[in-house]
Amino acid sequence: MSEYRVIIADDHLMFRAGLRSLIAPQSNLRIVGEAGDGLELLEMLKKTKCDLVVMDLSMPRMDGMEALEKIGSMNSAAKVLVLTMQKDTEHFQKAIEKGACGYVLKEDAFDQFISAIETIQKGERFFSPSIMKLRSEELSTFEEQRKGKTPEITVLTHREQQILKLIASGLANKNIATQLNISTRTVEAHRSNLTKKLGLRSTAALVRYAVEKAFI
Repeated sequence: MSEYRVIIADDHLMFRAGLRSLIAPQSNLRIVGEAGDGLELLEMLKKTKCDLVVMDLSMPRMDGMEALEKIGSMNSAAKVLVLTMQKDTEHFQKAIEKGACGYVLKEDAFDQFISAIETIQKGERFFSPSIMKLRSEELSTFEEQRKGKTPEITVLTHREQQILKLIASGLANKNIATQLNISTRTVEAHRSNLTKKLGLRSTAALVRYAVEKAFI
């Protein structure tokens, strides 16, 4: 099998080192460049022949979504594998629309990273099973809503259920973050996911749902 040239774009040095350690034993893979942000990646692509870009979505100066769009307009032959912490279907859908051939969650990278590269190398696409499961759950929820049914609590993860209960008790995102010892941004992400799964956009609707399900 011919050599497959890879560029890694991620602003975390330690994570890039981890990816290098996964690629090193693969005789047909070679890292030809590393970038710490989207702008650096685009400059690198102008000068370096590359078959695959492995790219985070959250980067300084230019984030992954914007870089994806720019790569598409460059007529670059390089395919893009998104490797991210963004575990939601909104980011997933946008990345695919902008041309990504793969979407792997960082939490799954150790198990799925090489398989993802091999799949893309064969001309196919690769998506983390966990993100596909979430997408399937959201589609099921949408179908239930279309039929006038209210999704059950079981569609939510344990953390989402915790956050729903705290929202229903009247706590703001900042207070929830303090109580669960997580960041406010993490609370917002979980809250966004649970509202999508339930199809409920307002705090009042979430509280009403929790009451209806005897969840408070």
